[in-house]
Amino acid sequence: MQMFSFHMHTDFSDGHNSVEEMLNRAKELGWEKIGISDHLIVHKNIRQSISWPLWRQSPNLKVYRQDFSSAAEDFSRHAEHVRQAAKNCGIKAFVGAEVDFFTYSGWEEEFAEFRRRTGLDYYISGNHFLEPEGESVVDIKDLSRFDEKNRELLIKKHINTICRSAESGIFSFIAHLDYVRKSPFCPDSAFTEEKKALIRCLAKHNQATEISTKGLRKRGDFYPAEWMLKEIIRNNIKLVISDDAHRTDELGFSFGEAERCLESFNCLNRWDIDCISKDIEQICG
Repeated sequence: MQMFSFHMHTDFSDGHNSVEEMLNRAKELGWEKIGISDHLIVHKNIRQSISWPLWRQSPNLKVYRQDFSSAAEDFSRHAEHVRQAAKNCGIKAFVGAEVDFFTYSGWEEEFAEFRRRTGLDYYISGNHFLEPEGESVVDIKDLSRFDEKNRELLIKKHINTICRSAESGIFSFIAHLDYVRKSPFCPDSAFTEEKKALIRCLAKHNQATEISTKGLRKRGDFYPAEWMLKEIIRNNIKLVISDDAHRTDELGFSFGEAERCLESFNCLNRWDIDCISKDIEQICG
């Protein structure tokens, strides 16, 4: 069974346990390595969003940022903390970030400067929000504010944004491809052509993705949905198993079930998993 995770969160972002607690739990599980990928959510107009009142009520308000400059300072300190804690714990740890990819002018350039300043080991793309026309951002929970036509446009743009993140060549893998299906306005059977186009985009750009057991915890099936997993495997896209852990007891959650699922689809998942791990270690030097 896979003995590592590169997608998990600590109380630096929206996790419930400290860096030390997550590292110690990984060591208890017999893992030799782990990647900590706390959220990087930076949008210059985030406080002007119609969703800002919703986010202000969140206990994780600190993850919503207006600028990369302060984020770089915080993540640099966080990376130093993780590396020292890993050394003390005796486990190999990589420091990454799960990034919400935005498309307004200047965002990619500012993100490039963030990467230069922080020297994090790796990045994963995990989009949780929607971008209306103009330079704004909206929570998926706020889709009910829009009429049917505009909801459809927002969801299509969201899927296309994930494709743009794959095209960027920045990310080690793309997280929860169909996260948007948590909305009642985007069931599994909706936007299939857009999702197939996204999968073709991953294949074209040799972009890895994940099978996330968080879906099992939250909704009873994996992210992405079964039909998407089959398409991903048919297109020979690299896969890694993720737990998207926010608590110590979620590390490695149902990894065995994920492997059995992939094997039932005749996926050479062990090669894919090892390849992802080696890719990230190569990126990290």
